Amino acid sequence: MSETISRPFTFVKDGIFYFSRRISKELRCHYTSSRIAFSLRTRSAKIAETRARKGC
Repeated sequence: MSETISRPFTFVKDGIFYFSRRISKELRCHYTSSRIAFSLRTRSAKIAETRARKGC
């Protein structure tokens, strides 16, 4: 499967998939950024999709 196909809430950086979501307005006072992003620790699109849906 191609990495250019968009997986829900994921992006690819240096071949590794990352999860990214916007923080709601109600919770922004607890964070320094408006987004949370972390590595899904995989190069596989299928595994990334599963981990992104699960919330890893």
